[in-house]
Amino acid sequence: MPSSSNSHLVRAGQFAQVARQGAVILVALALPRMGFDRAFIGEWESLLYLSYLLGFGWLTGLLQSYLVEVRLRSGGAALRFSRWALVIVGGIAAGLLGLAALFHGALFAGLQLGDAPAGWWWFFVFLLTQWPGLFYEQVLLARSRPWWLAGFGAVSGLGFVVALLLPLYLGEGLTGALGWLAFFGGMKALIILGMEWWEGRKEGARPRVQGEKLAGAIGGGTAIRTWLRRAFPLIIYASLGAAVTAFDPWFVGYWYDGDEDVFATFRYGIREIPLFGALTSGLILAAIPTLTKSREEGLALLHASSRKLYTIGFGGAGLLILTSPLWWGAVFTETFLPSLPLFQLFLLITVARLLFPMPVIVALGHTKFIWAFSVVELGMKFLLASWWVIPFGLEGVVLASVVADVINNAALMGYLYWKTGIGPGRYMDVRWFLGWSVFLVGCYVLVGVL
Repeated sequence: MPSSSNSHLVRAGQFAQVARQGAVILVALALPRMGFDRAFIGEWESLLYLSYLLGFGWLTGLLQSYLVEVRLRSGGAALRFSRWALVIVGGIAAGLLGLAALFHGALFAGLQLGDAPAGWWWFFVFLLTQWPGLFYEQVLLARSRPWWLAGFGAVSGLGFVVALLLPLYLGEGLTGALGWLAFFGGMKALIILGMEWWEGRKEGARPRVQGEKLAGAIGGGTAIRTWLRRAFPLIIYASLGAAVTAFDPWFVGYWYDGDEDVFATFRYGIREIPLFGALTSGLILAAIPTLTKSREEGLALLHASSRKLYTIGFGGAGLLILTSPLWWGAVFTETFLPSLPLFQLFLLITVARLLFPMPVIVALGHTKFIWAFSVVELGMKFLLASWWVIPFGLEGVVLASVVADVINNAALMGYLYWKTGIGPGRYMDVRWFLGWSVFLVGCYVLVGVL
């Protein structure tokens, strides 16, 4: 059975993820109610889409590899390793955003996003602190600081909402709101520095790196080199996974000639159960270090926690599918009524979201060739979307995404069994999963009949 300390970390990680995702959802709910049209909302959604595309792959790979590597160190060594990891993440963010800013025109055009929204540069400044902030959450997770993690997540979520929506409410426009968002990012960076100062004081281990090379500061650079080497295949896999996820909005932009109304309609439709993605991400990030420490304890944690998520995931998705015609217009206003069929169909992707082979694969180190799975999934998505968009329109693009994601996760489960002999029953309750899956598909069929 998973220990109580692991349970606290899982809940704290999930809360931090929920706070961040909840902030994005609150903004999405507020913008149409504040009177902004789909073109304006489409500009904001294009910035979120771009931040995902630029940041998800490399950051996810580094995060997952960090959670494995940091477990091999303790005390001052772990503290110094984590701090240098934060510095490297910040450096990568600065370099990547600098290149993106330099070629922003070609970037927006190539992604079928039209012209860059007003104030886009302030959003890039916000990302410069946002990405290291996301990494810092996992530093707190690795240090077993559940209360610090929960508090930092709450501040991040609340600050995001206030910094963006309050200026818009006061009439400052998108540029002014993004400027305040960048200011909030700077304040969050100061919070991280303050927490790191306190952590160093508490541990009594100040990193002595003045005038030293990185290699000398952390034992010949072994930790950093090992971290980056282990992260490389994960970065490739996650980047390809981001391309798979980003393919749908790109395909919609390409097929509909960059129409911002259609882009916003599609983006509002492909929303999962509110906050559910945060719960699954929190579980995965907490399970990786536990699996690294003890395979059996990690598998038990995944098995017990995933079954608890079935009720929330499958039950919540089924309920939303059945009841969405009653509340969708009231929540998202009539502006986004065309998004409702897309939302109902996209909730079927819950089946894929509740399969958890990846944390086991990552923790056990079988990551060398997993990038190939994303390549195959991307190709499958392209073929299915190109085939189904003609008869089904946007719903065809959504259906292609659901089918490809389910098949990819099933293939990863097969790969895990081939490499380790660990069957699905070790980390999930197969019977409950299949029963809930049938229930969810039945809900979608029923709402279609009604």
